[in-house]
Amino acid sequence: MMMRKLLALLAFLTMAAAFGASVSRAAEEEKPVKVDYRFTPPAPREQSEADVDAKSRGCYSCHTQTDQPSMHKTPAVRLGCTDCHGGDAASPAAFGKAELGYTDPYNIAAMKLAHPQPTLPNSWHDSSANPERSYTLLNKEAPEFIRFVNPSDYRVAREACGACHMEVIEATERSLMSTGAMLWGGAAYNNGIVPYKNYVFGEAYTRDGKPACVLSPSSRLTAEDYKEACKPSFASDKILTDEEKKRGALARMYPLPRWSVIPPGDVFRVFERGGRNINTQFPEIGLPNPTGQIQRLEEPGRPDLKQSNRGPGTGLRVAIPVLNIHKTRLNDPFMWFMGTNDQPGDYRHSGCAGCHVIYANDREPRHSLTYAQFGRDGETATVDPTIRDKLWAPKDAHG
Repeated sequence: MMMRKLLALLAFLTMAAAFGASVSRAAEEEKPVKVDYRFTPPAPREQSEADVDAKSRGCYSCHTQTDQPSMHKTPAVRLGCTDCHGGDAASPAAFGKAELGYTDPYNIAAMKLAHPQPTLPNSWHDSSANPERSYTLLNKEAPEFIRFVNPSDYRVAREACGACHMEVIEATERSLMSTGAMLWGGAAYNNGIVPYKNYVFGEAYTRDGKPACVLSPSSRLTAEDYKEACKPSFASDKILTDEEKKRGALARMYPLPRWSVIPPGDVFRVFERGGRNINTQFPEIGLPNPTGQIQRLEEPGRPDLKQSNRGPGTGLRVAIPVLNIHKTRLNDPFMWFMGTNDQPGDYRHSGCAGCHVIYANDREPRHSLTYAQFGRDGETATVDPTIRDKLWAPKDAHG
């Protein structure tokens, strides 16, 4: 009797430890911290030199040199630092003292005030370098910090660049490089996920990282129509003209649903319920008769050997092609996310910077031309003294 009680206690402790470990793993995801951001209005189309100076004065107290006052080489574009990046360039406490060195506590405190801070600091590793394999980090981070790190990210580009480039921003948000509509549409139709040859899925997000519907630009929709146009009940004929349809234009695209909630209607779907034996337990994969009850055999040709006895999206009964599409969009992301930043060719940023901020793929001049001299590790080449000496130190000393 005592041995039986000890075994029961041991089993209970084992289960409790396993449950505690699972709870611990579930709690490992970083929780956002509260950050009070300084409001920064959208960048203006025109302004005076005095306005530009007022929005940059605090920044230049540390960033004493820069390649260009903005990303525009022409002096006709007048933009201050905070017009694009946000932050605080005016408060006295946000002014640094370059002569003290950038690791001095005074300058660190000034930087913390001047720079918008992340709500997920551990994910950014307290570094100006982009994190490796960030996946959906940009959807979880505050748009104020995203604007600071990359004003050209599509979530915030309308605020930083929209005064002059709104048409370009809207077009790039709908481009194949951003939505991935061709890959998603081809995979969805060829694998039987949806029965439509016309693509209906595309990747897009709102300012705060929520999945978004993408609408085709239309001269036929009123302001009220736009509010309803993403609903499936809204006829596509009201969005596109006949000429646009002939040209292959799509009326709208929807976010790809989560892989775990789509019924497995693809060519890899599990067997539907059939036969006489409907068990309640999960089957052992590869064991056609896990119970050993040879008296309860299935009818010939109607085995009940599906992957799971539960509903769609539970256990192993999921749409595998949809899961693979999601894995692809995270490991080889489109323009709504940063590159994986872990090997040459994947150091790009999200949004417009993915193309307009150039980096070398390798150090071979035949491949990277004049950019080969800057290496293939995605490091910034700049005259800015706060950045130029921060070089990545590889673990194997072969950077």
